[in-house]
Amino acid sequence: MSKRAIALMLLSAQLLSATALAAGTVDEPSETVQSAEDVQTPSLEEQDSTLPENGEDALEDGAPAGEEPAGEMPVPPTGPSLLTDEHIAYMSGSGSMFRPSGNITRGEAAQILYRLLPEHPDITVSYSDVSPDSWYGQAALELGSLGVIRPNNYTFMPKEELTRAEFISYLAAFFPPRTDAAQFTDVPDGHPNAASFISARAWGWLNGFDDGSVHPDQPVTRAEAAALINRALGRSADRTAVDTRPHPAFYWDVAPSNWYYYDVMEATVAHEHTVTDTEHWTSFTAVPCDISEGLYLRDGWLCYYSPYRNDLVRNDPVDSFDFNEAGHFTSGNAGLDAKLRDIVLTHTTESMTQEQKLRALYIYTRDSFTYLRRPAYAFGVLDFMQKDALNMLNTGYGNCYCYASVFWYLARWIGYDAKIYSGTVGSNRQPHSWVEIEFSGKSYIFDTELEMAYHKKGRYDINLYKYIDVDGWRYIK
Repeated sequence: MSKRAIALMLLSAQLLSATALAAGTVDEPSETVQSAEDVQTPSLEEQDSTLPENGEDALEDGAPAGEEPAGEMPVPPTGPSLLTDEHIAYMSGSGSMFRPSGNITRGEAAQILYRLLPEHPDITVSYSDVSPDSWYGQAALELGSLGVIRPNNYTFMPKEELTRAEFISYLAAFFPPRTDAAQFTDVPDGHPNAASFISARAWGWLNGFDDGSVHPDQPVTRAEAAALINRALGRSADRTAVDTRPHPAFYWDVAPSNWYYYDVMEATVAHEHTVTDTEHWTSFTAVPCDISEGLYLRDGWLCYYSPYRNDLVRNDPVDSFDFNEAGHFTSGNAGLDAKLRDIVLTHTTESMTQEQKLRALYIYTRDSFTYLRRPAYAFGVLDFMQKDALNMLNTGYGNCYCYASVFWYLARWIGYDAKIYSGTVGSNRQPHSWVEIEFSGKSYIFDTELEMAYHKKGRYDINLYKYIDVDGWRYIK
């Protein structure tokens, strides 16, 4: 029996076993919020992608019309295979971003498959749009020489985004063709990659959607690509190892609650393993992460990165800040959270310092609402913030407690450990509410409602932003 036949038999046995497994600043306060802009922009090969919400694999690369004979599955003449025993990291992120929802380009797909080649062929092709010095150059030439990607074309079109049909045809080219499966309902007999879909389904690493479709002409994402390759190669992350703190990899845009989380870990973390009923990681190489511990404002959400976890703090407090399952600071009310995030995104910019954002949100609170007298709260009571903030944001009207509540939430939303008070102000000790924030060990008053009231009277000389009570306002808390 030839070496190639033996290799294919071994690969088939491994894949059948795998199929069974796969079924299925100015005066900063003590906490400094770091900017989302510190994250690097990923290169083309690091762009992201995402699978359907139900986690079904429907990755496919549909070759352009006329590239492959209709319904004929491309079989590389040299019979190449992909690494199955050695679990290398075949995908990577950039700047702690994986970009799971990003569509994969042909250059990226070539680079991913190139990393998984156990042997490298002689180069027998050339493309007018591929320089050997480009990051995908060697990968494109080798995959073309193997007959997997555009072997009979003069151009490689590396920046073109792939369809599911195209990606599936590339991956299916590494497996002996099979015909013992039903076709997907939305793949016609004359489709250029019809045979690849049937073979992938027969091998068990392409399931499609619940309605029997596979959406062949939709783009394929990085998350989908990782999930599909893992299934095809019989790779499945050791969840116990991945869940152990610190986690082996951290990406801002990949959370443990995402359906693709463990597929991304399997694809990006190199590891030694054994297989019994499931894959067990005996050791792994953690993905380097140079993020400092602390608060970060990203895409309008406040997060806290913990090196101990190598992850965001989730479902836990840090000092006075509560974080939800997504790792986002929360007021405890999803509707209020959405409104606060929208305000921050609308009235601040990423280029602003933390205190410039605070000033912008102070002015927003001071100038965006109309005063409406309401009953005062008892001295020292602090159970009104959520209700009063929502009330004013929903109606546009509020009293001092409403103004203070909105600004208190907004200040905390951008990382200030703001305090809210229900006390009195003035010589006649009128019930009143305001916010205080500490800078360099000194507490300052922020009173949006009282400053608004004086501005309405034309008293623009009254400034209660970062105010110290030294001239008779008599704030009592």
